[in-house]
Amino acid sequence: MHHFPAPAPAPEAGHLTLWGLTPGHDRPDIPLQGSPERCEARAAVQDAAGRVLVLERLGPASVARRERIGTFLHRLRQAGLPIPAPLTGPDGRIVVHGQGAHWQLSPFVPGDPLPQPDYVDQPQRGVHLGRFLGALRRAGTGSHEFDGESGFSLPAYIDALMTTIGQRQPNLYRTLTPVMAAIAPLAEAWAGLDTAPCHGDFHPGNVIWHGHGVAAVIDWEFAGHRPVLYDAANCLGCVGMEDPAALVRGLAPALLCTLRDEECLPPPALALLPETVLALRMAWLSEWLRRDDRSMIDLEVRFMRLLANSLDTLLPAWRTILDAGSGSTVY
Repeated sequence: MHHFPAPAPAPEAGHLTLWGLTPGHDRPDIPLQGSPERCEARAAVQDAAGRVLVLERLGPASVARRERIGTFLHRLRQAGLPIPAPLTGPDGRIVVHGQGAHWQLSPFVPGDPLPQPDYVDQPQRGVHLGRFLGALRRAGTGSHEFDGESGFSLPAYIDALMTTIGQRQPNLYRTLTPVMAAIAPLAEAWAGLDTAPCHGDFHPGNVIWHGHGVAAVIDWEFAGHRPVLYDAANCLGCVGMEDPAALVRGLAPALLCTLRDEECLPPPALALLPETVLALRMAWLSEWLRRDDRSMIDLEVRFMRLLANSLDTLLPAWRTILDAGSGSTVY
Protein backbone atom coordinates (compact mmCIF):
# COMPACT_ATOMS: atom_id res chain seq x y z
CA MET A 1 0.00 0.00 0.00
CA HIS A 2 1.27 3.45 -0.93
CA HIS A 3 0.95 6.23 1.61
CA PHE A 4 0.74 9.66 0.04
CA PRO A 5 1.30 12.78 2.13
CA ALA A 6 -1.78 14.80 2.92
CA PRO A 7 -2.18 17.84 0.66
CA ALA A 8 -1.01 21.10 2.19
CA PRO A 9 -3.94 23.07 3.62
CA ALA A 10 -5.05 26.13 1.67
CA PRO A 11 -4.98 29.49 3.48
CA GLU A 12 -8.46 30.27 4.75
CA ALA A 13 -10.12 32.37 7.42
CA GLY A 14 -10.44 29.40 9.76
CA HIS A 15 -6.68 29.50 10.33
CA LEU A 16 -7.04 32.82 12.17
CA THR A 17 -7.74 30.84 15.32
CA LEU A 18 -4.01 30.09 15.41
CA TRP A 19 -3.52 33.75 16.39
CA GLY A 20 -6.41 33.72 18.83
CA LEU A 21 -8.61 35.63 16.37
CA THR A 22 -12.24 34.90 15.61
CA PRO A 23 -12.55 33.98 11.93
CA GLY A 24 -14.79 35.94 9.63
CA HIS A 25 -14.65 34.72 6.05
CA ASP A 26 -12.38 34.36 3.03
CA ARG A 27 -11.95 37.33 0.71
CA PRO A 28 -11.16 35.93 -2.74
CA ASP A 29 -12.55 39.17 -4.18
CA ILE A 30 -9.48 41.10 -2.96
CA PRO A 31 -6.47 40.94 -5.30
CA LEU A 32 -3.12 40.88 -3.52
CA GLN A 33 -0.23 43.00 -4.81
CA GLY A 34 3.31 41.68 -4.94
CA SER A 35 4.67 38.31 -5.98
CA PRO A 36 2.65 35.20 -5.03
CA GLU A 37 5.81 33.12 -5.51
CA ARG A 38 7.37 34.35 -2.25
CA CYS A 39 5.40 31.69 -0.34
CA GLU A 40 3.67 28.37 -0.99
CA ALA A 41 0.20 29.94 -1.05
CA ARG A 42 -1.52 33.09 0.14
CA ALA A 43 -4.98 34.57 0.42
CA ALA A 44 -6.86 37.55 1.79
CA VAL A 45 -9.00 36.67 4.80
CA GLN A 46 -11.22 38.64 7.16
CA ASP A 47 -11.69 38.25 10.89
CA ALA A 48 -14.98 38.65 12.74
CA ALA A 49 -14.20 42.29 13.48
CA GLY A 50 -14.01 43.06 9.76
CA ARG A 51 -10.23 43.42 9.59
CA VAL A 52 -8.73 42.17 6.30
CA LEU A 53 -5.43 40.27 6.59
CA VAL A 54 -3.00 38.48 4.30
CA LEU A 55 -2.44 34.83 5.25
CA GLU A 56 0.57 33.03 3.80
CA ARG A 57 1.52 29.35 3.97
CA LEU A 58 5.30 28.99 4.19
CA GLY A 59 7.68 26.17 3.39
CA PRO A 60 9.58 24.75 6.37
CA ALA A 61 12.93 25.82 4.91
CA SER A 62 11.93 29.48 5.01
CA VAL A 63 10.74 29.61 8.63
CA ALA A 64 13.96 30.73 10.32
CA ARG A 65 14.62 33.48 7.80
CA ARG A 66 11.00 34.65 7.90
CA GLU A 67 11.36 34.99 11.67
CA ARG A 68 14.42 37.22 11.23
CA ILE A 69 12.74 39.31 8.55
CA GLY A 70 9.59 39.66 10.65
CA THR A 71 11.60 40.88 13.63
CA PHE A 72 13.33 43.41 11.37
CA LEU A 73 9.97 44.61 10.03
CA HIS A 74 8.72 45.17 13.58
CA ARG A 75 11.81 47.28 14.20
CA LEU A 76 11.01 49.38 11.13
CA ARG A 77 7.37 49.68 12.08
CA GLN A 78 8.28 50.89 15.55
CA ALA A 79 10.50 53.51 13.90
CA GLY A 80 7.47 54.83 12.05
CA LEU A 81 8.01 53.33 8.60
CA PRO A 82 4.91 52.28 6.62
CA ILE A 83 5.42 48.54 6.99
CA PRO A 84 2.66 45.90 7.28
CA ALA A 85 4.64 44.02 9.92
CA PRO A 86 3.39 40.46 10.52
CA LEU A 87 1.28 39.66 13.55
CA THR A 88 2.85 37.56 16.27
CA GLY A 89 1.21 34.38 17.49
CA PRO A 90 0.30 33.49 21.07
CA ASP A 91 3.90 32.34 21.67
CA GLY A 92 5.31 35.64 20.39
CA ARG A 93 6.72 34.14 17.21
CA ILE A 94 6.30 35.56 13.72
CA VAL A 95 5.69 32.18 12.06
CA VAL A 96 2.93 30.07 13.58
CA HIS A 97 2.80 26.31 13.14
CA GLY A 98 -0.52 24.55 13.19
CA GLN A 99 -3.08 22.59 11.21
CA GLY A 100 -0.34 20.88 9.24
CA ALA A 101 1.63 23.90 7.99
CA HIS A 102 3.63 27.03 8.82
CA TRP A 103 1.80 30.35 8.56
CA GLN A 104 2.42 34.08 8.58
CA LEU A 105 -0.30 36.72 8.98
CA SER A 106 0.05 40.37 8.00
CA PRO A 107 -2.24 43.40 7.75
CA PHE A 108 -3.75 44.05 4.33
CA VAL A 109 -3.11 47.58 3.06
CA PRO A 110 -5.40 48.78 0.26
CA GLY A 111 -3.93 51.09 -2.33
CA ASP A 112 -4.27 52.84 -5.65
CA PRO A 113 -3.17 51.28 -8.95
CA LEU A 114 0.28 52.22 -10.22
CA PRO A 115 -0.18 53.87 -13.61
CA GLN A 116 2.27 52.15 -15.92
CA PRO A 117 4.26 53.56 -17.61
CA ASP A 118 3.07 57.05 -16.69
CA TYR A 119 4.47 56.85 -13.15
CA VAL A 120 8.02 57.36 -14.44
CA ASP A 121 7.16 60.98 -15.23
CA GLN A 122 5.81 61.72 -11.74
CA PRO A 123 8.62 63.20 -9.61
CA GLN A 124 6.47 63.19 -6.46
CA ARG A 125 6.72 59.41 -6.39
CA GLY A 126 10.50 59.65 -6.57
CA VAL A 127 10.53 62.01 -3.60
CA HIS A 128 8.43 59.63 -1.49
CA LEU A 129 10.53 56.63 -2.51
CA GLY A 130 13.71 58.51 -1.61
CA ARG A 131 12.33 59.54 1.76
CA PHE A 132 11.36 55.94 2.47
CA LEU A 133 14.86 54.70 1.63
CA GLY A 134 16.33 57.42 3.84
CA ALA A 135 14.11 56.36 6.73
CA LEU A 136 15.01 52.72 6.12
CA ARG A 137 18.69 53.56 6.26
CA ARG A 138 18.30 55.36 9.60
CA ALA A 139 15.99 52.77 11.16
CA GLY A 140 18.20 49.89 10.03
CA THR A 141 21.33 51.34 11.62
CA GLY A 142 22.40 49.11 14.47
CA SER A 143 20.06 46.26 13.58
CA HIS A 144 21.33 42.72 14.06
CA GLU A 145 18.58 40.58 12.57
CA PHE A 146 20.73 39.61 9.57
CA ASP A 147 24.00 39.14 11.45
CA GLY A 148 25.49 35.77 10.67
CA GLU A 149 23.88 35.43 7.27
CA SER A 150 26.30 34.81 4.44
CA GLY A 151 26.74 38.00 2.47
CA PHE A 152 25.04 38.13 -0.91
CA SER A 153 27.47 38.62 -3.80
CA LEU A 154 25.83 39.98 -6.91
CA PRO A 155 28.98 39.37 -9.02
CA ALA A 156 29.07 35.72 -7.88
CA TYR A 157 25.37 35.38 -8.65
CA ILE A 158 25.96 36.77 -12.14
CA ASP A 159 28.92 34.45 -12.74
CA ALA A 160 26.82 31.42 -11.82
CA LEU A 161 23.92 32.60 -13.97
CA MET A 162 26.21 33.23 -16.95
CA THR A 163 27.61 29.70 -16.60
CA THR A 164 24.09 28.28 -16.75
CA ILE A 165 23.18 30.48 -19.71
CA GLY A 166 26.34 29.40 -21.51
CA GLN A 167 25.34 25.77 -21.11
CA ARG A 168 21.71 26.18 -22.11
CA GLN A 169 21.57 29.19 -24.43
CA PRO A 170 24.97 29.78 -26.05
CA ASN A 171 23.65 32.48 -28.39
CA LEU A 172 22.36 34.50 -25.46
CA TYR A 173 25.65 33.94 -23.65
CA ARG A 174 27.57 35.43 -26.56
CA THR A 175 25.25 38.44 -26.60
CA LEU A 176 25.60 39.04 -22.87
CA THR A 177 29.38 38.56 -22.57
CA PRO A 178 30.34 42.10 -23.67
CA VAL A 179 27.49 43.51 -21.58
CA MET A 180 28.80 41.79 -18.47
CA ALA A 181 32.28 43.14 -19.15
CA ALA A 182 30.85 46.59 -18.43
CA ILE A 183 30.21 45.72 -14.78
CA ALA A 184 33.84 44.74 -14.08
CA PRO A 185 34.42 47.85 -11.91
CA LEU A 186 31.50 46.86 -9.67
CA ALA A 187 32.73 43.27 -9.38
CA GLU A 188 36.19 44.48 -8.40
CA ALA A 189 34.85 46.88 -5.77
CA TRP A 190 32.01 44.71 -4.40
CA ALA A 191 33.78 43.24 -1.37
CA GLY A 192 34.79 46.68 -0.11
CA LEU A 193 31.48 48.50 -0.59
CA ASP A 194 29.72 49.95 2.44
CA THR A 195 26.55 48.02 3.22
CA ALA A 196 23.31 48.58 5.11
CA PRO A 197 20.07 46.66 5.68
CA CYS A 198 18.09 46.85 2.45
CA HIS A 199 14.69 45.76 1.17
CA GLY A 200 16.37 43.64 -1.49
CA ASP A 201 13.67 43.96 -4.17
CA PHE A 202 12.70 47.60 -3.99
CA HIS A 203 10.73 48.92 -6.95
CA PRO A 204 7.43 50.77 -7.51
CA GLY A 205 5.50 47.51 -7.94
CA ASN A 206 6.37 46.49 -4.36
CA VAL A 207 4.89 49.70 -3.00
CA ILE A 208 1.26 50.19 -1.97
CA TRP A 209 0.43 53.68 -3.18
CA HIS A 210 -2.01 56.26 -1.86
CA GLY A 211 -1.97 58.85 -4.60
CA HIS A 212 1.72 59.61 -5.11
CA GLY A 213 2.59 58.69 -1.53
CA VAL A 214 3.89 55.44 -0.04
CA ALA A 215 1.19 53.72 2.01
CA ALA A 216 3.23 50.56 2.56
CA VAL A 217 6.22 48.64 1.23
CA ILE A 218 5.72 44.90 0.82
CA ASP A 219 7.59 41.74 -0.26
CA TRP A 220 10.63 41.83 2.06
CA GLU A 221 11.75 38.26 1.44
CA PHE A 222 15.10 39.38 -0.04
CA ALA A 223 15.90 41.76 2.82
CA GLY A 224 19.43 41.74 4.16
CA HIS A 225 22.74 43.57 4.10
CA ARG A 226 23.48 44.98 0.66
CA PRO A 227 25.53 47.88 -0.77
CA VAL A 228 23.91 51.12 0.33
CA LEU A 229 22.45 52.05 -3.09
CA TYR A 230 21.27 48.52 -3.92
CA ASP A 231 17.58 49.37 -3.45
CA ALA A 232 17.87 52.64 -5.37
CA ALA A 233 19.62 50.86 -8.23
CA ASN A 234 16.92 48.22 -8.49
CA CYS A 235 14.24 50.90 -8.51
CA LEU A 236 16.04 52.92 -11.19
CA GLY A 237 16.41 49.82 -13.34
CA CYS A 238 12.67 49.23 -13.26
CA VAL A 239 12.06 52.85 -14.25
CA GLY A 240 14.48 52.48 -17.13
CA MET A 241 12.78 49.32 -18.34
CA GLU A 242 9.59 51.32 -18.76
CA ASP A 243 11.46 53.96 -20.77
CA PRO A 244 15.27 54.28 -20.82
CA ALA A 245 15.00 58.06 -21.24
CA ALA A 246 13.14 58.17 -17.92
CA LEU A 247 16.43 57.57 -16.11
CA VAL A 248 17.09 61.31 -16.42
CA ARG A 249 13.61 62.76 -16.00
CA GLY A 250 10.63 62.61 -13.66
CA LEU A 251 10.79 60.02 -10.90
CA ALA A 252 14.46 59.04 -11.28
CA PRO A 253 16.14 62.43 -10.73
CA ALA A 254 13.68 63.22 -7.94
CA LEU A 255 14.67 59.96 -6.23
CA LEU A 256 18.37 60.75 -6.53
CA CYS A 257 18.00 64.34 -5.33
CA THR A 258 15.96 63.18 -2.35
CA LEU A 259 18.55 60.55 -1.46
CA ARG A 260 21.16 63.30 -1.56
CA ASP A 261 19.01 65.47 0.72
CA GLU A 262 18.61 62.47 3.05
CA GLU A 263 22.41 62.08 3.12
CA CYS A 264 22.04 58.64 1.56
CA LEU A 265 24.02 59.16 -1.64
CA PRO A 266 27.68 58.60 -0.73
CA PRO A 267 30.09 59.48 -3.58
CA PRO A 268 31.77 56.03 -3.81
CA ALA A 269 28.38 54.33 -4.19
CA LEU A 270 27.14 56.96 -6.64
CA ALA A 271 30.23 56.40 -8.79
CA LEU A 272 29.19 52.76 -9.29
CA LEU A 273 25.44 53.32 -9.45
CA PRO A 274 25.10 52.84 -13.24
CA GLU A 275 27.01 49.54 -13.05
CA THR A 276 24.82 48.46 -10.13
CA VAL A 277 21.67 49.22 -12.11
CA LEU A 278 22.99 47.13 -14.99
CA ALA A 279 24.14 44.25 -12.80
CA LEU A 280 20.77 43.99 -11.06
CA ARG A 281 19.01 43.56 -14.39
CA MET A 282 20.57 40.09 -14.51
CA ALA A 283 18.31 39.05 -11.63
CA TRP A 284 15.32 40.18 -13.67
CA LEU A 285 16.64 38.38 -16.75
CA SER A 286 16.90 35.23 -14.65
CA GLU A 287 13.21 35.55 -13.83
CA TRP A 288 12.23 35.93 -17.48
CA LEU A 289 14.38 32.91 -18.35
CA ARG A 290 12.74 30.85 -15.64
CA ARG A 291 9.34 31.73 -17.06
CA ASP A 292 10.58 31.28 -20.65
CA ASP A 293 9.05 34.67 -21.44
CA ARG A 294 10.70 35.35 -24.78
CA SER A 295 9.30 38.85 -25.24
CA MET A 296 10.58 39.97 -21.82
CA ILE A 297 13.94 38.25 -22.39
CA ASP A 298 14.39 40.15 -25.64
CA LEU A 299 13.29 43.43 -24.06
CA GLU A 300 15.60 42.95 -21.08
CA VAL A 301 18.60 42.16 -23.25
CA ARG A 302 17.99 45.26 -25.38
CA PHE A 303 17.77 47.40 -22.26
CA MET A 304 20.93 45.88 -20.79
CA ARG A 305 22.89 46.49 -23.99
CA LEU A 306 21.68 50.08 -24.02
CA LEU A 307 22.73 50.54 -20.39
CA ALA A 308 26.15 49.01 -21.03
CA ASN A 309 26.69 51.44 -23.90
CA SER A 310 25.50 54.40 -21.80
CA LEU A 311 27.50 53.96 -18.60
CA ASP A 312 29.95 56.70 -19.46
CA THR A 313 27.15 59.21 -20.11
CA LEU A 314 24.61 58.20 -17.45
CA LEU A 315 26.73 59.04 -14.40
CA PRO A 316 27.68 62.53 -15.68
CA ALA A 317 24.00 63.17 -16.47
CA TRP A 318 23.01 62.22 -12.92
CA ARG A 319 25.77 64.35 -11.43
CA THR A 320 24.63 67.32 -13.50
CA ILE A 321 21.07 66.81 -12.23
CA LEU A 322 22.30 66.56 -8.64
CA ASP A 323 24.40 69.69 -9.01
CA ALA A 324 21.53 71.66 -10.54
CA GLY A 325 18.53 70.31 -8.65
CA SER A 326 17.42 71.28 -5.18
CA GLY A 327 15.95 67.88 -4.48
CA SER A 328 12.74 67.17 -2.65
CA THR A 329 12.12 70.81 -1.74
CA VAL A 330 11.02 71.60 -5.31
CA TYR A 331 8.18 69.09 -5.47
